[in-house]
Amino acid sequence: MTDALACQVIGAGPAGMGFILALCNRIAQGDSEQSASARALLDSLLIFEASPRPGGRMGRYRVNANTDAHDVVKGILDGNPFTAIRDAYLGLSETRASLIPLPTIERLMVQPLATAMLEHLGPRLRCEEPVSRVVITAEGFESYRPDNSLLARSETMLFCCGGRETLLPALSGLAAHCETSADFILRDNLEGLAEENSPIIIIGASHSAFSCAWRLLHDPLFADFASGREIIMLQRHEKIKLRCTPAFAEQHNIEYDAQQDLCPVNGNVFHNGGLRKDAKMLYLRIRDGEEKRVGLVSINEVSDRKDLLDAAGLILQATGFRPNLPPIERNGELLEIGEPGPQGELSVDKKPIPGLYGLGLGMNIPLPANAGGEKSFRGSINGFQSYPLVVAPLIIDQLLANNVRRCSK
Repeated sequence: MTDALACQVIGAGPAGMGFILALCNRIAQGDSEQSASARALLDSLLIFEASPRPGGRMGRYRVNANTDAHDVVKGILDGNPFTAIRDAYLGLSETRASLIPLPTIERLMVQPLATAMLEHLGPRLRCEEPVSRVVITAEGFESYRPDNSLLARSETMLFCCGGRETLLPALSGLAAHCETSADFILRDNLEGLAEENSPIIIIGASHSAFSCAWRLLHDPLFADFASGREIIMLQRHEKIKLRCTPAFAEQHNIEYDAQQDLCPVNGNVFHNGGLRKDAKMLYLRIRDGEEKRVGLVSINEVSDRKDLLDAAGLILQATGFRPNLPPIERNGELLEIGEPGPQGELSVDKKPIPGLYGLGLGMNIPLPANAGGEKSFRGSINGFQSYPLVVAPLIIDQLLANNVRRCSK
């Protein structure tokens, strides 16, 4: 494949940044062969980002942090181009607070990383360069601009495009009253929201769901809008898991199985799948009756409580994300990409597409067995802290193997 890169990375938000952090870790690890291979891969890739700068939307979410930014920066090794940012972040007293607003993490960590990434990668990071479609060829992958001009060719491709929420079919007739959790968490005005004393329904009991509830309860923007209105969270699972220590679980009467639900690495309860920080504390206040403005209702299907949905003035859907991929074609046919396998590989009809990978929000990558965590966890991981620490290294292993084969031709 003439003039082909080793890899194209589509997106430089938290997932794309996490991938670069992990690749620079591999270069800094000291193994001369691995380091040289990783350097060769870095020198033969391009990252395309639609926004003016890397970093994604994290700082625009108007909620408290529900992820541990310390895990991200602690995963940066010595000798990495971003080591100084790690040390500066960890040295700030402000970053040791139990709850850090996401805009603060954006200011103290994401933007410094983004600035350093622009300087380190130079022309290999191309901002304001959206990818409108991807074509799979016999030799690899082609990316195209919105005007249909060719951006680049590569032998492998990694999607780091973020996630999107699609409205549930059961809500199609109520679309005028519905909003996704991501849109609601980004809101900086009340435009389009009906000012009426009708119930607010939140579908889901995830971090996104509790972030919506948190804004309604505590954000001054919604003080008048939510005042006196009933807020009801519909959750499909009777048991809500909380990430905590065994002592915290005992203190707050949180049930768990000591054989299945304890992380063998750090001893935490529900380390992988549990609510944490602001979401955890809000749930406990609701459960214990201290927060009386919100009710939890268990359901099997959304349609079970059509009465509540029909009466609602606002329905917030927080039921998970799908990958925000551009159209992908092969032989003139649009492909329906399935969820990735345990090493981030993407597939069609459960058949992996060689050289195509995905990382980040909406990808729902199954947790690798060697990543630790409780045995009972059967979900997937897509949090910022897992990109450089767990998922990206698995993808890098495969990209390096492909690059070795490429260079040996």
